[in-house]
Amino acid sequence: MRYITVGSGSGIPQSERSSPCHLVCVNEKFIVVDLGPGSLWGLVRHGGVAPTDVDLVLFTHLHMDHCADLGPLLFALRARELVRTKPLTVIGPEGLLEHYSNLKGVWAHRVDPAGFELSLHEWEGDRISFGSCVIDAALTNHSITNLAWRIDDQKEAPCGIVLTGDGSPTRALEHLAASGDHILVAESAAVPGHLLDGHMNPSQAGDLAQTCLSKKLVLTHINPGSSRETLLREAMAQFNGEVFVAEDGMEIEIA
Repeated sequence: MRYITVGSGSGIPQSERSSPCHLVCVNEKFIVVDLGPGSLWGLVRHGGVAPTDVDLVLFTHLHMDHCADLGPLLFALRARELVRTKPLTVIGPEGLLEHYSNLKGVWAHRVDPAGFELSLHEWEGDRISFGSCVIDAALTNHSITNLAWRIDDQKEAPCGIVLTGDGSPTRALEHLAASGDHILVAESAAVPGHLLDGHMNPSQAGDLAQTCLSKKLVLTHINPGSSRETLLREAMAQFNGEVFVAEDGMEIEIA
């Protein structure tokens, strides 16, 4: 099970960080969490994953810095050069189906599946089986509905990853991540030492990782003005485990 940060930044353009996107590779399945602007390019560059390779897309929420490349993904899959026959599943929060309908209203048939089955689902609170994985979600506190996702590989020794998306912690998120067999990928959009409604700072992310007994903590969704050293220092003051500040293209072997 491998994790690759495709986009470690936010909606604010940065020379070294692109918008949020994460790739989880598990038993020849490619699971993408969020598709911010430029994610298709990032998946090819950092993960070697073409649009035809993606098996499952999970959206944390429907702010454009997390979902803007859904349309471009579906459009790319209509190209003659990209022949896809295997199904594509997309799961997200309430509002995903309306979002897709709006895309169709603008782009018409250009976001229709061509030669493959497209399944879109809004998460309804139940665990999902996907290949050798069990996938679950929990709500966080954000300005719109945000799902933190957990992906566990059940094939061999249990191992998993929790990705918070946006939002401050909730009891539901703590319960979702409450075991020592996962790494935590937590947003840290708030500037170190400051609070930002609907987001976490590195200290809060570190506290969440410590509470949940995470094996490792990855800080992502980094805004301009936050130095790597300060991010690490604040998170490590709360969390006893290993801390990483995500960079586009960073790869971690989970198990």
